Amino acid sequence: MIAEEYSHIKLTPSLSNQEGKTITFITECVKKTCVSCKKALNQPNLKLPLNENKYTQIFVEQVEVFLKSHPNIGVKNQYSDTFNRTKGIPDFYFHKVEEGVHNEPLMVWEAKILTTSFPKKREKEYVIGNKNNGGIERFKTQTHGKGQKACGLLGFVENEDFNYWNTTINNWIKDLAITNKNWQTDEVLVNMEYNTDFCVLKSIAHRAQDDMNITHIWLAIQ
Repeated sequence: MIAEEYSHIKLTPSLSNQEGKTITFITECVKKTCVSCKKALNQPNLKLPLNENKYTQIFVEQVEVFLKSHPNIGVKNQYSDTFNRTKGIPDFYFHKVEEGVHNEPLMVWEAKILTTSFPKKREKEYVIGNKNNGGIERFKTQTHGKGQKACGLLGFVENEDFNYWNTTINNWIKDLAITNKNWQTDEVLVNMEYNTDFCVLKSIAHRAQDDMNITHIWLAIQ
């Protein structure tokens, strides 16, 4: 089990020396969850279609299965920022479990549906939205992830394939880099791992004062 593989990780409030290992553990946990989540989404008793919140709810339930044998880390739906007072609420987050202490999140995640059936005004929502509600956009503007160096974007791929979305999203980012000074071409997504059920990509988000590393994990649900 993934939690057992990383059971040697000893978390501290600052995560100073273990931060990289903790982010790796969380990323591996999300990857492992994709297969079980896909199975849960194929239950015949689910009432379709599902929206973003319902997809995320089911996904987080499955993440909890992997974390049961690793009690130092928990996962919850939606994070209200109690430290930096940002108004954005990421879709789910990982946190250190410690009695009597409320810690900053270890890693926050936004979730987006990747589908060609969105209306025109929402088609680029994975990247940018009409009201600063694009997935990557929220991290760039620090609506999500303020004070953090690494965050995640979970994509539920309803149609087309991973290559289509990688190319399409990168073209959107390249177009933005031409017309919007806040975007740069080196913010495109880089493919790290592909298989039948999920893929992993990485990108960097330039913010006003620093940069953020974003892990993108896409789950094929069709």
